[in-house]
Amino acid sequence: MIPTAQRNTRQSGAGLKILSAGSTLYGLRGCAEMFGRERGIPVQVATDHGHHIHQAALRGEADADVVLLPADMIAALAAAGVADDGTKVAIGSVRIGAAVHADAPVPDVSTVAALRNALLAANAVLLTRAPTGDHLMQAIARVGVAEAIADKLQRFDTSTLLNSHLADRADTAAIGFGPVTGIKSWHGKGVVYAGAIPDEMQIVLPYGAAVLRRTQERELAHALLAFLATSAAREQFLASGVE
Repeated sequence: MIPTAQRNTRQSGAGLKILSAGSTLYGLRGCAEMFGRERGIPVQVATDHGHHIHQAALRGEADADVVLLPADMIAALAAAGVADDGTKVAIGSVRIGAAVHADAPVPDVSTVAALRNALLAANAVLLTRAPTGDHLMQAIARVGVAEAIADKLQRFDTSTLLNSHLADRADTAAIGFGPVTGIKSWHGKGVVYAGAIPDEMQIVLPYGAAVLRRTQERELAHALLAFLATSAAREQFLASGVE
């Protein structure tokens, strides 16, 4: 993680810096590479928890030209006059999905009944401590299995830590939950995406991007946001799991 709360001391002409919440990071990397190559400029991509970026931006301390965050945070930055309201771009939405070890049978999680069975069959249930993890705790309670899984529940600060733990487990009977984008980024690294959880238990979080008013590269930052709205950029985000 890159701390966001630091003063921007870069000089004009130094390229662009983007701060992204984790869920949009994976698609953004490809977009930043394409844009930087096209413009012949360095484009730095850093990440942190969305609420850390949001709070640092509100304080005027986010070391970035452009931020990618949940849409409500982007709207709040624009309302506070920190982000340029006229530059806001919708990136897409991210769902919660299930993940298992690469050597495990892939469970059915497409219906509430199927997901309930998968939770009961697992020997460990992995959630994050993020708001999505709290939401899933409530959803699990609603389907009546909270008590049954209490002794095998484990929570992690980030989806990266969760997926790393899942990949490194000696046994393969655990099931984990987190943003689809985070799970898909572990393809080929020991984690398999089992599918999105059913709509009755789902939370779909829209994301957007905006230019921070404190940028010294306003023209380039606006051009980047225009690029993020193109079909080429959309393909990058779709491939990463952003709908």
